[in-house]
Amino acid sequence: MFNKYLIPNAQNLPEGKALNIKVEDYNFLVTKQQGQILAYENLCPHQNKPLNWPTDLALDEEGDYLKCHHHGALFSPLDGTCITGPCQGSQLKKATVGIEQGNCYLLFA
Repeated sequence: MFNKYLIPNAQNLPEGKALNIKVEDYNFLVTKQQGQILAYENLCPHQNKPLNWPTDLALDEEGDYLKCHHHGALFSPLDGTCITGPCQGSQLKKATVGIEQGNCYLLFA
């Protein structure tokens, strides 16, 4: 049985954009890439700090990669793998996203 947490406006999220949401004590980044809604825990594996500063989004300038603004690491938004930076080869922790009646949810066991 999963607990569901609504991701507000996920279906309207533009391609290559991200939003931050907080669920209980966790922060998540939700992005739309190649038509898919994907979510990751907002913690860089390098130093377990949030990827983004409170005033900006965790994407590079083109919206192609998730970016840690502390040390510049870039992550593939499709699988969370760090492709460059101090944690190269590490991965962001992916969250499970479900869709029900046109709404997107984070799912927790």
